[in-house]
Amino acid sequence: MTRGDIQGRRAPAWLQSLLVRRYGRTPFGEPRYRLVWSASRFERSGGVWTDWESTVSAQDRQRGTCAPVRRVVEMRWMPKYPGELAWILERWAPASSYGTPEQWYAPVSQGGTWLPAGIAACGDYPHWGDYEDIGARMYWYPTENHVTMAVDAIERQREQQPATAAGRALRRTYRAQREQEQRDREFDQLAADVFDDSSFAFGGAPMIGAGGSHRPALVEMAERIGIREHPL
Repeated sequence: MTRGDIQGRRAPAWLQSLLVRRYGRTPFGEPRYRLVWSASRFERSGGVWTDWESTVSAQDRQRGTCAPVRRVVEMRWMPKYPGELAWILERWAPASSYGTPEQWYAPVSQGGTWLPAGIAACGDYPHWGDYEDIGARMYWYPTENHVTMAVDAIERQREQQPATAAGRALRRTYRAQREQEQRDREFDQLAADVFDDSSFAFGGAPMIGAGGSHRPALVEMAERIGIREHPL
């Protein structure tokens, strides 16, 4: 079967063949374990998407000075491991690990994935199961020893908890939080740059001689934007 969830770089064929020979296949003929390149692994995600022109900056989007090209409710392929560059081992999880289709398509408020927009946040129900991260990362070219040691350790942990629809929704929320934190860091850096650009050399202190000096630049900047008293 063709999933379409690997788009781009693939694992060495000999390593994937090793995983099949050693750990077998699923009831659908797929490998129980597979090695994927993080940037090439995608998953279906549903929601309300806002598309912008490529020339519109993040700051303009936040200020609302530019209108988006469109807003649409649909399913899209999204990176499963955003921000990572590594070889990742995944293990197949059966459909039963995600509950029933009825549970999957229940509203988010009831533990399902169905959004108020009328679409499933985590894609269609995985009738043929899906692959989940087992926590092994290889930032170098993987070898047979590295791969088999990681999988053997997981095979010994029979008490491993199965993947769930709630777990997928939690990962989606975590990814959104990471993106918001990144935007906050960019804003903080922008604010710091503005203050730095407006500061006098040597922090407002005179360079030579005696006499008066400039008032601290931050005080002047605060007054210009309407702050008259120390907040504490």
